[in-house]
Amino acid sequence: MHEYSEHLVLGQPPRKFERYLTSAEIQRAVKETGLRINERFAGEEPVFVGVLTGCFMYMADIVRASYLSCTIDFIKLSSYGDGMESGRVRLIKDIDCDIRDRHVIVVDDIVDTGNSWDFLKRFLMVRNPKSLSMAACFRKPKSVQTGVEVDFISIDLPDEFVIGYGLDYAGQGRHLPDLYILSGEETK
Repeated sequence: MHEYSEHLVLGQPPRKFERYLTSAEIQRAVKETGLRINERFAGEEPVFVGVLTGCFMYMADIVRASYLSCTIDFIKLSSYGDGMESGRVRLIKDIDCDIRDRHVIVVDDIVDTGNSWDFLKRFLMVRNPKSLSMAACFRKPKSVQTGVEVDFISIDLPDEFVIGYGLDYAGQGRHLPDLYILSGEETK
């Protein structure tokens, strides 16, 4: 089996990243979150709505870890920013299924500012779901400080830029099974 390095250099401009969490550590946390989702929605058939593109790894893992019969759909948002900071949110792709009177669990890779979640709550609630919950693999302190309420969090992170497990820098790094944190070292 191929292992990724402890240190990576990716993107333009090149940035150095150091491994922060291993795939095994992430999977343990995801399994615990999946069991909490299962407890809350036992006997129901929720709709899992993944927020593309970053959710793709977490979405697959959390759906399997919840052991629930479910419907799966995706939504895509665009956030105007500089690549390392999020900004204004707009819809790129809507969901295809009817969520009226269904339990909906929005699945996202990371909660940072809460802008996407605020947008999604307003956007999806007009469709009258039975309930609307959010599951995010990662959460940064800024979201806690601003009062963003997320129902299911797998891992709390420091306020650092991270890549891997669905998260990218300049389009690179989403495929990495581990999570990497931006190193303070400059690359040449």
